[in-house]
Amino acid sequence: MLIAQISDPHVTTEGTAVRALVDTPQRFADAVVTCAALPKVPDVILLTGDLVNDGTAEEYALLAEALAEAPCPVLPIPGNHDDPLLLHATFAALDACGAALPDPRSGPFHYVVDDHPVRLVALDSTVAGHHHGQVTEQSAAWLDATLAAAPERPTMLFMHHVPYATGAWWFDYSGIVGRDLLREVLVRHPQVLRVVSGHVHRATSTQWGHLTLSSAPSTAFLSGTGIGDGPPLIVDQRAAPQLFAVDGDSLVASEADLPGPRLSIDMRDLVPDWSTYESVTRSRGPVPKDMFGG
Repeated sequence: MLIAQISDPHVTTEGTAVRALVDTPQRFADAVVTCAALPKVPDVILLTGDLVNDGTAEEYALLAEALAEAPCPVLPIPGNHDDPLLLHATFAALDACGAALPDPRSGPFHYVVDDHPVRLVALDSTVAGHHHGQVTEQSAAWLDATLAAAPERPTMLFMHHVPYATGAWWFDYSGIVGRDLLREVLVRHPQVLRVVSGHVHRATSTQWGHLTLSSAPSTAFLSGTGIGDGPPLIVDQRAAPQLFAVDGDSLVASEADLPGPRLSIDMRDLVPDWSTYESVTRSRGPVPKDMFGG
């Protein structure tokens, strides 16, 4: 199974401060098209929050326009910049939505998708009216029961807020309350292959025992590393969708190639006897150095 992750696109309209810096709708559209152009189309795209910047209906209309090009089902989770009601209404009207989403008027935006080889669990970490995130005792209990219901199923958890300190002080202050509750739950469930998140606009990762947790970079703009007392920088740099190839209990993480001009060399033009090289490598045989050429 191939899972793509797009995070923090911050889609917004003309005339906003963010749009004056970067065309976030176009960068999000580029990320969606990138997923469609992959040699293997993803089975699902996870959208890990801050899908729009100001939570307006106009922004969600732009988001939906880009998602019309999605090559596979998409699964959203809200971030601190999202309006859960508008997010729900937008995705309920999308053909590409890959799940019956929970009504945010009835409680947290938690849900489970069991239709794939990997069980996908969405955990809502948002706190209404605030930028920080939280895992409450109720959320932890829901997650514990959800994971206990399918202990043999390979599982991926996706959420918005990074559940660990990254070293970027201006993001860590708006990080997550209750991370110890989350950790206590997750270490009991070894079927969880990965926890993916967003929020910090950078690729980061950490380890909790057997479990790898990671954050995806924002497709809108990156944040500076901010390690120590570094300044809170916004970096105008595009980020590619993150990719997770899962085979049983094995997971390999990578990222897609963004469209645009770049140096691209076909390796077949570099190897003197490509057919032999391909045959040997596909059969996983030893490859002599001189076979590759100069």
